[in-house]
Amino acid sequence: MLEQDMTDEEFVPYFAKAQEVSQFFREIGPKYDTENTFAYPSIEVFKKSGLGALPVPRAFGGPGGNILQVSKVVSELSKGDSAITLAYNMHYIMLGIAGNLMTEEQNKYWLGRVLDGELIFGPFSEQRAGFSGLADMTAVPQPGGGWRLYGKKTWGTLCEAADIITTNATETDADGNLPETFEGRVAAEKLFIGDFTVDADGVGDGIRIEKTWDALGMHATGTQTIVFDGYFVPEDGFVAPWRAGAFGVLEWASLMFASIYLGMQDRILEETTRALSKKHLGATFGAIVAADTAVKNVGHVIDGIGDMASRYEFSRRVLYQTCQDLIEGKDKRWAPELRFPYLGLAKTFIADNVMHMSRHAMSLLGGSSFRRGTIFERLYRDSAASMFQPLNADQSRTYIGEFLLNTAAAQQ
Repeated sequence: MLEQDMTDEEFVPYFAKAQEVSQFFREIGPKYDTENTFAYPSIEVFKKSGLGALPVPRAFGGPGGNILQVSKVVSELSKGDSAITLAYNMHYIMLGIAGNLMTEEQNKYWLGRVLDGELIFGPFSEQRAGFSGLADMTAVPQPGGGWRLYGKKTWGTLCEAADIITTNATETDADGNLPETFEGRVAAEKLFIGDFTVDADGVGDGIRIEKTWDALGMHATGTQTIVFDGYFVPEDGFVAPWRAGAFGVLEWASLMFASIYLGMQDRILEETTRALSKKHLGATFGAIVAADTAVKNVGHVIDGIGDMASRYEFSRRVLYQTCQDLIEGKDKRWAPELRFPYLGLAKTFIADNVMHMSRHAMSLLGGSSFRRGTIFERLYRDSAASMFQPLNADQSRTYIGEFLLNTAAAQQ
């Protein structure tokens, strides 16, 4: 596993830089949400910030930020703009996953490029079954070595800014035929890494960006479809068996997604408190009878803000303590089958809270928050994305319940 040992004192300037970049994201975010396009000005700002190299270990020339420190940076960036941050969050996810699976030689090369400012992304989901479905995308072995990849990935987050791609595909025989058995398909899924070079139209050698992103929220992520049509991966582009390797390091996905929505909770609390602290309803007659009603003095509003603050604080403690437990190796106390879903509980807990808070904020603020273009309308849309990133709540409960029931049955 990557050795990431940055001290708290060394982390201080990185967090200060994250606060600065977060403010920039906040300023440009509304424009790209409205235009439903990737926030292109963010690329140079993020690259120059040096934040992209935060998790690179000292052994490879980086600062060695650990998963808790990266989580704090992602949360802070998300407080500025969650959609823009969700794009760069893919970079951190793939650094964590691929970095912990690559050989030392691969890490020296690829993490060295990250130190130079390059960005990495990883499209894995396919239309048929999303992240958990076995890959229909094929990796056809070539006579001279290496593979050519064919197929589509539907969630190419950060593709419009990335320089490096990671993805999974199922190795076939020389004629492109997939393994016939289920076990064979699982064993044949592989994780690859390679250059991602496309022109201004998103077209590269055997690979292209197909602009399909049109979703309810998270507009500025620019999450497009990636089409592989003979994209070549040399022998040294093979990283690891996908299923056996990735599920041991997928906390870099679930905990980074959790960090996005913790930052969004912070923003919801900030915006709602600011708006309600100065709002007056004038003379009211109904549930409240008063010559002038200051909303900040209304009981259910006071309770609502208290509830939001409590949910944010619970979420912060759950996420950061989960990261700390991971750093201290406490995840080794669990059965291996429960490690990923138990670590992922932080994400499902925070997802429930952020959706509740975005909805509650609109209820407290009233109908004006429902108008297109308000920050509350946008936070409501963007928070809905929290349901989908793996593992979602239903998947987590299934993993946990199935393991416990089967274990109990085996013991009888």
